Amino acid sequence: MARLAISRDFLPEYAHLDRSVQAKVDDVFVKFAEHTQAGLHFENMKGAIDPRVRTVRIDDHYRGIVMAPDAGDTYLLVQVLTHDQSDKWVARHRVGVNTATGALEVLDPVAIGEVGAAIDRQEPQPAELPLLAHRQPKDFARLGIPEAIIPVLGRITTAAELDGLAAVLPPGQGDALHMLAAGYSVEEAWAELVAGEDPGTVDKSDVDAAVARPASQSMFYVVQGGDALLDVLSRPFDLWRTFLHPSQKRIAYQQRYDGPARVTGGPGTGKTVVAMHRAKCLADLDDSGAILFTTFTRNLAAAIARDLRTLGGERLASRVDVRNIDRVAYGVVRDAEGRDPKLADDELEIWHEVAHELGTGFPPSFLRREWLHVVLGQDIRSRDEYFAAPRQGRGVRLDRRRRAEVWSAVNQFTSRLTALGERTHLQLAADAADILSARPTPPYTHIVVDEAQDLHPAQWRMLRAAVPEGPNDLFIVGDAHQRIYDHRTSLSSVGINVRGRSRRLRLNYRTTYEILRWSLGVLTGERFDDLDNGTDTLAGYHSQLHGPEPALVGYTSRRAELDGLVEAVGSWQARGAALGDIGVTARTGDVVRAAAEALGDAGIPSHILAADVAEPAHAEKVWLATMHGIKGLEFRCLAVLDVGLDRAPLPAAVTPADEDSVEHAHDLQRERSLLFVAITRARDELRLSWTGRPTSFLTPYV
Repeated sequence: MARLAISRDFLPEYAHLDRSVQAKVDDVFVKFAEHTQAGLHFENMKGAIDPRVRTVRIDDHYRGIVMAPDAGDTYLLVQVLTHDQSDKWVARHRVGVNTATGALEVLDPVAIGEVGAAIDRQEPQPAELPLLAHRQPKDFARLGIPEAIIPVLGRITTAAELDGLAAVLPPGQGDALHMLAAGYSVEEAWAELVAGEDPGTVDKSDVDAAVARPASQSMFYVVQGGDALLDVLSRPFDLWRTFLHPSQKRIAYQQRYDGPARVTGGPGTGKTVVAMHRAKCLADLDDSGAILFTTFTRNLAAAIARDLRTLGGERLASRVDVRNIDRVAYGVVRDAEGRDPKLADDELEIWHEVAHELGTGFPPSFLRREWLHVVLGQDIRSRDEYFAAPRQGRGVRLDRRRRAEVWSAVNQFTSRLTALGERTHLQLAADAADILSARPTPPYTHIVVDEAQDLHPAQWRMLRAAVPEGPNDLFIVGDAHQRIYDHRTSLSSVGINVRGRSRRLRLNYRTTYEILRWSLGVLTGERFDDLDNGTDTLAGYHSQLHGPEPALVGYTSRRAELDGLVEAVGSWQARGAALGDIGVTARTGDVVRAAAEALGDAGIPSHILAADVAEPAHAEKVWLATMHGIKGLEFRCLAVLDVGLDRAPLPAAVTPADEDSVEHAHDLQRERSLLFVAITRARDELRLSWTGRPTSFLTPYV
């Protein structure tokens, strides 16, 4: 019985085809999947370097490229291209099985030779050391690197040269080189590539066996039957996002972690996808256990709930309780108290009133941060506890007299909230932690936590109390480089021990190499924690996707900048981007609203993203959101507005240095991270604009 394996790279390309062409592709390959392939006209292509490659006529302009195996029943759908493009493709590409890893690979020997020759022609500078100088030829061979290019590897001296070669290699081979350059041992890299499953003796002609290996399953999706194929093609981006690299699959589907497990990684490395697969693994392992999947914001929770349904159907959706962290706390308190808790309307206004009435001399913002980071952060309940509490990370020293003044302000603030019958979100989390700690049985068996870097210690204590300690209790994913809220937590300080159960992801699946390289420059010189008293790094973080360089444009007025946005959206449309593939973001809501109005005046439909809306892919509108609201989403084309010198960092979001130098530095880093998060929402094309002079965050580029 014939099977069709679809290349992962085909799916986003298919999504960008004209819909009339998509319908013809569907018709041709559904017939194939329904086992009527004998009726299809497979053609050998003159000039093809792989004799197994065939083409199938889609219409007068397009052809499908398929590999017919020497033996077995698995055919590979690799691309759908125009006739001219098909001729060029078959003259450059072949399909093979890597004899070291057993992975099915699509290779471009011509491009590999061209890049290798360019590297070989480079005259190394005397001070430059090859990036892979400490590696032996046997190391490369062990990881499936072809013998023909091994001599070139010893001449690579820059990250750009390494990235250029990796971009034309099959993904597994490119991953191997990046891991070796980042300091992985050969055995560590091998385990990542094969997901812990040794392929044994590899038969290069056995495509069926190759497709079944984890090393191939990250790049090929096997369908059987016309209905299954139509399901795949009806949601190519959804399916593309649920693929797992072998290293990711190994993390997500490990049957047992002896306690909390942590996964870190930069934007686009698939942390959320790994977390969703982990939820599926837990649901499969434990038929009756209650599973919570929580994240920071409502729109992320809505997107995750939708993607879990895509991944595992209604069964998985019904097994996993998906809620953002504030809803978790709200629900616990409501159920315990029998009524809806009332949330504080304007917390900062009350702090202003308290500071004015007490005349302490402390700014309201300082008092609020002291309450958040020290009092709530350390779960302090009394004056004596506060006097004895350490205040690491706080930039203003307090003697006993000044601590007494702060404690009086905290008491007055909380008393005023009590009199109003109100609580803040973090107070609800603290109360929920107390409620859960008093229960004999926690409500959940397993908890999966996404966007962990943005959670407050009170929220972590609540989660710790919501699940019993033991195997597979907490699975945590996050990235301190993307911390966009003023919360810093050491997991060990809230009773969560991840020692020996931490993993890092380094391959970006969303963003092109050009955008990724550019975005990393925004963070140059900054130090980031690993969520648990260590230092995190993006060393080895890379992408194998390529596209145009980001566009940076300055204007003399806001009107001109908005006109430039309208022109850019029109240009993206003209080049084939659907409106739903285009996103617009800015630091503040007023600029987002102005952008929506400008697009509307030009006849371009748009919509401002609400907090509880799932990912807006495929809608016939341009989607707009603030930089906070766009977190967790992605767009083929993205415009980032208003990154001028006096707008990024946003002055109102930065504590003055003379008020608190440490908090000032934290605020600046958080504003950098916010811009980093925003620009890494772009998949293919990125455009940044400003009025006046550009932000200092862009100094490496303008």
